Amino acid sequence: MINLISMLKTYLGFLLILALITACATTTVREHPTLESQLLDVDSVLIVTPAVTIEQINFSADNERLIDLENTIKNDLISLATRELTARGFEVVDYDLEKAISEDENLAYAVNQAEEGFSEAKETLYEEQLSEEEKRKFQVSVGTAVNIISEKSGADAVLLMHYIGYEKSAGYVAKDVAVGVLSGLLLGVVPTSGNTSSYVEVAFIDGVTGDVLWTNVFSAATLDLTAANKAMEAFPEDIDSPDVSGPEKLSETEQQ
Repeated sequence: MINLISMLKTYLGFLLILALITACATTTVREHPTLESQLLDVDSVLIVTPAVTIEQINFSADNERLIDLENTIKNDLISLATRELTARGFEVVDYDLEKAISEDENLAYAVNQAEEGFSEAKETLYEEQLSEEEKRKFQVSVGTAVNIISEKSGADAVLLMHYIGYEKSAGYVAKDVAVGVLSGLLLGVVPTSGNTSSYVEVAFIDGVTGDVLWTNVFSAATLDLTAANKAMEAFPEDIDSPDVSGPEKLSETEQQ
């Protein structure tokens, strides 16, 4: 359901962006130009089952999928997203998407198309580093397939979450240590390389237009929710929700 190659390309691009950061403040957040006005029509959100891929990198064998850890991270991501969305005034739709997909080929196809649509949108969203002032210059869509998801679930918007990670096996770590020692002896420099890493993408999609309202990416040197927590910190609030400081938020918007 997810184009892993596209995701890896975005990850590498993200690392390049980090490497190019200068004194000018940059951001990994991307927002729709009319985010506030579109949020007025979004009260409920469906969390699409996160796409999670975690591998153990082995020294003398093929890489191994860590299925148990993938399932743990997947459940933790859903819990995190539910908590963050609720805290920002959104209603999280209680809909068994996995069951519905297994019973409805059209819905399964629509979810796949939405995922593919976001993979294509990322090519535009993350082709360059941007400042805070430039993050709202994008108006991209994942396509109309998201309409089916919205109609079936009753949600105004959908949340996509992608997670890739790796950990090095004991043999691979030992190899890294040996290389590090040798490099230190020969060059006087000991290279450092993390034994674990994770990368997260979060996308907030309008269920009617298919527009990407908000998205963020983040990476961390851990196999947990560190990157996801950081990515969600900038998630927008439901500005017309009575559970959030709505009047203050609206007054800020009106002043812009």
